[in-house]
Amino acid sequence: MEKLSECLTKLEPLRTKSYDDFEQDPYLRDIVERNLEVAAQCCIDIANRVISLEDLEKPQDYYSAFITLGQAGILPLKFARSFAGIAGFRNILVHEYISIDWHEVYRNLHRLDDFYHFADCIKAWMKK
Repeated sequence: MEKLSECLTKLEPLRTKSYDDFEQDPYLRDIVERNLEVAAQCCIDIANRVISLEDLEKPQDYYSAFITLGQAGILPLKFARSFAGIAGFRNILVHEYISIDWHEVYRNLHRLDDFYHFADCIKAWMKK
């Protein structure tokens, strides 16, 4: 959770950048790309840890990990279905780094609220 928070802290001020700024600044793109990748990986790791601690059925893939948390009531199911796509986005950043769709990266920069919501749901689960 701490690393997720660090990534979000780095990304938060960059939300105000225009797409033109983003497109023209390779250093800005690198910062956003790397921190979104790590934030997504943090969420995947957290999801899998919660699944293990709750002794839930092991998911087949990263996407399914979020769905499992939704089905267990740890995440709202509608949110889990929506947020699960972050796993595929992470895979693209990790494995298809040569042909990254920068519009998609920029769109995900503006979906930080989903990461915060995920963290809030996990914090609520931890309090139980």
